Amino acid sequence: MKRRKLVLAAMIAAMAVPSLSALAYDGDILTITADSDGDPFTWDTSSDKLAAMIEDKFGINFQQSETNYYNNDFTVTQLAAVDGTLPDVFCADILYYTQEITQFIPEELVAEIPEELLEKYPLTKQLLENDKVAQTVKSMYDGYYFLPKPDSADPTIYKAERKGIFIRKDWLETVGMEMPTTWEDLYNVAHAFTYDDPDGNGVKDTYGLTGDGMGTLRYFFSSTGVSNRYWGKDEEGNWSFGALDDKNIEPLEWLRKMYEDGSIDPDFGASTWETGLQKFSSNTFGMCVRNADADWINGVATKYYGAANPDCNPFERIDVIPALAEADGETPRMDGYVSCMVATMFSSEIDEEKMDRFLAYYEYLLSDEGKMLRLGLEGEDWQKNDDGSISLIRDENGNAPVLTTKYPCIPVTHWPSWGFELQADPNVETFDKYNDETKALNKQACDIRNEDPVYPEVGPLLIDDTTVTDAQAFNISSEYWTIITGTEPVADMFADMKERALSSGYADATEVVQEKAEELG
Repeated sequence: MKRRKLVLAAMIAAMAVPSLSALAYDGDILTITADSDGDPFTWDTSSDKLAAMIEDKFGINFQQSETNYYNNDFTVTQLAAVDGTLPDVFCADILYYTQEITQFIPEELVAEIPEELLEKYPLTKQLLENDKVAQTVKSMYDGYYFLPKPDSADPTIYKAERKGIFIRKDWLETVGMEMPTTWEDLYNVAHAFTYDDPDGNGVKDTYGLTGDGMGTLRYFFSSTGVSNRYWGKDEEGNWSFGALDDKNIEPLEWLRKMYEDGSIDPDFGASTWETGLQKFSSNTFGMCVRNADADWINGVATKYYGAANPDCNPFERIDVIPALAEADGETPRMDGYVSCMVATMFSSEIDEEKMDRFLAYYEYLLSDEGKMLRLGLEGEDWQKNDDGSISLIRDENGNAPVLTTKYPCIPVTHWPSWGFELQADPNVETFDKYNDETKALNKQACDIRNEDPVYPEVGPLLIDDTTVTDAQAFNISSEYWTIITGTEPVADMFADMKERALSSGYADATEVVQEKAEELG
C-alpha cells in the first residue's frame, strides 16, 4: 500500500516533554496553519495572553486556516486534500466521513506519523496504543495517520456513549411513576405525560417524547445487545450490520405504540436537537433525547431549560435516563464509546519540523499540567486550593471569565480531547452555574451506562472498498421512522426494509466484510 512517510534524518531518542515552567523556546517561531473542530480561532499575541504563552514556550504561531474545514461539507475537505491545500493540521470526522481513512490514506492525501517520532512523546504514543480505532487503522493501513480526540482523556469516565433522555422528574412525581428503565416503562411514562395532566393545569397540553430524531434515539436500541449503528459479529464469527438485526423489531414496536398513542412528537423523525430542546424547555414535552455528558447536562439545564424558566433551579425538575433495558430484570445497555469520531490529521504537505513541533505541544496538552489550559491560566482564571481542588477565579459580581472572549485562541487547547474529564471531575470547578448538581447527575448517568456497554466493531466502516462504503447510503434512520409511523405490522415492514437494504448493497458488503475480517484477523 502506498503511503506518505516523513523521513527522519536520524533515529530519535525517547524523552518526555518537560513541564511548562521549564519550557522557553529559544529557536525560530514556526507558523502552523491549523483547523479546529469548534468555532475558528484567532491568534494575536499582543492581546491574547494564552497565545503569547504558547508561542513563547513552544515556538508555534498557530494560524487558523482560511477555510474552517471541520464546519464545512466533506466535499470541501476532499477537494482541498486532492489539491494539496489542506492546512498543516486539521480535524476530521473519520467515522462519519470514512473516506478520510479509506481514500486519504491509500491516495497519500494525509501524512503518516512516524513511529520513530512518537518515541519522543510517551503520552501521545500511549494514547495511540490504547485507542481501539487507531489500532484498527494501523492493522489495516500499516501506520498511524491521526491523533484520536476522545470525549475524555480518562477512558474510565465514558465507557458508553454519552447519550440520554432528559426527563421531568417533577412530572414523574405528579403522575406517581418511577424513572423508566425499560422500553415498556418509556411507553407508560410517555402515555402518562400526554394524558394524565402532569403540569396540573387541567388542560390537555402536554406530550411524552421529543428530541433530535432517530439518529440519537437509535443508541438506545443497544438494549437488545446489538449495536444498532455499527457492524457486529455473532458467536460463530458471522458479520452483519447491526441496524438490520431482527432484535431491533421490539424497540420499533414500542415506538410504534407510542406514535399511535400520540405520546411521541409527530415531527420527531425530522426534528433537530435545537427544536427538541426548545419544546422540552417550553414545558410542553416531558422527555427529550439529547447528548447527556456533563457539558451537555449543564448546557441543557442553563442555556435551554434554565434560560426559558429563570425562576427555578432546573435540577429540581430535570433528571436523565442514561440507557434502557429490553425488559424488567435486565441491565440497561448503551453502545460502548468509540473514541475518535473526531481525529486530528496532518496534511500531506507538512514537513518533519512542523509535525515535531506540533507533537511537542500536543504531548504537553495530554499532561496533567497541560490539560488545565482548557480553564485558562493558573492564578488568573483558576486556582488550586489547599485541599487540592480547583476553583474558578470570579470577578466582583461572582462571574467566571468567558474564555472564548478572553482568549480567542482557546480552541487550540482542545485537540487531545473534548475535555469532559474536567467537567466530570468533582474536584474541578468547571461550570459557572450548577457545578455540583451537574457533576452529580453526570456520575449517576455514567454509573448506569458504564455497567455493561455493547461494544461495536468499527473495522468494517474503514475498509477501502466501495462495496462497503456505498452500502451506507441506505438511510436507516429514515427507514426506521417510516416503520414507526406506518400502518402495516412492524415485523413485516422491518423485513421489507431489510430485504431492500440487502439488495441495495448490504448483502455484497457483508461478503466483503467477512472476507476482510478473515484476512486481517
